[in-house]
Amino acid sequence: MSATLLTHATVVTLDRDDRVLNDAAVAIADDTIVAVGQPPADFVADEVIDLGGRVVMPGLYNAHTHAAMTFARGYAEDLPLERWFNERIWRLESALTPEMVYWGTLLALVEMIRGGVVGFADHYFYMDRVAEAVTMAGMRANLAWAVFGRPDEAEVGITVPQTLEFVRRYDGAADGRLRAMFGPHSPYLCPDAFLARTAAVAVREQIGIHIHAAETAAQVQASLARYDMTPIEFLADRGLFETRALVAHAIHTTDVDLEILARKGVGVVVCPVTHAKYSMGVARVPDMLRQGITVALGTDGAGSSTALNMWAEMRTLVLVQRLTRQDPTVLAGSWPLRLATVNGAYALGFEKAGMIAPGYAADLIVVDILAAHFQPLHDVVAALVWCTQPADVRDVMVAGRWLLRERRLLTLDETAILAGFHDELARMLARPLKQFKAYAP
Repeated sequence: MSATLLTHATVVTLDRDDRVLNDAAVAIADDTIVAVGQPPADFVADEVIDLGGRVVMPGLYNAHTHAAMTFARGYAEDLPLERWFNERIWRLESALTPEMVYWGTLLALVEMIRGGVVGFADHYFYMDRVAEAVTMAGMRANLAWAVFGRPDEAEVGITVPQTLEFVRRYDGAADGRLRAMFGPHSPYLCPDAFLARTAAVAVREQIGIHIHAAETAAQVQASLARYDMTPIEFLADRGLFETRALVAHAIHTTDVDLEILARKGVGVVVCPVTHAKYSMGVARVPDMLRQGITVALGTDGAGSSTALNMWAEMRTLVLVQRLTRQDPTVLAGSWPLRLATVNGAYALGFEKAGMIAPGYAADLIVVDILAAHFQPLHDVVAALVWCTQPADVRDVMVAGRWLLRERRLLTLDETAILAGFHDELARMLARPLKQFKAYAP
């Protein structure tokens, strides 16, 4: 058994009492936090680290992204969503390979670890290569292989039986750091019969579902015209919420939609930078939280958000909500941090993670609040929300293992990853791109 003791820290627990402890210790045995505040009298540490007043807090969980899409960073800027999809992203993805997914994911993991992310929910293609990258990096992840249920997408998509095989292979792998779910893309791209079949298999096999829905007003109007139901009502009607479900975006929702999401225990992930950047709308986050819906925070892919920066997502979420509601008290205090930590961990299926509390996973980060842009430090929680940049994250631990120490990556070779990524990207960009017009609300 290994034992680590962090001392003289400011501990932002995000526990049920929302405690902030000054000059406190965190005791870790193997992959679990065993004490917070003061270590047990009989605790013997293999390593004692004096943090000198820096913050220890739960690591961040990016609850919806397409990690490999680092290859599309800056590729499709300043476009309406329909043109973003049809003219740029679908075309670029027609040259996608498993190798590009592998190297693109590794580059994303470097960025996320350096920014304090300990786990993420990924929804993309060739997810066996993503699992390989995550296992190497030492992070947590919930993986969903994106499928459309259409024969013309067979090159990157897989069948329901193949998806089931993928989930069975990877759910619980990497010493429990991996989860796996079904990943039907969306109600606007997947055929009705395919979604119903996916739901039936998921319920029978007790497998979760990660899906996009209600992203734009046009999608809602199209769903009402086609089915006389909103996208959320439609997914509920087809049985996709009869198992654990994670809905990305859910921007345009009715009161009935929120009642369904709450009653069915569906998690919602908002990606406010992407929502704002593509003028998609503003999700009803305060209303969702009042209904008891688990709302988590995600970056979406770098092809839309540009950066996998969860600190920017927190700030954008609060600013947009306060601006549109004309209320400076919305999402006050530790709420932004909670959406990015404990809510995200729960949404991904890691239910004993996301807090600094005894019995919880030792998934934590150290933030250097001694830097000038944090001073004076009147309110540590406010400072974390409003001042933190990815470069302020000094250390990252997942399951009791250091992934980043004093800004040095321990599990990934950043230089080699950059070289491999750029080599594969050059090969990808040299391939002929197909014409697509697949997205229409």
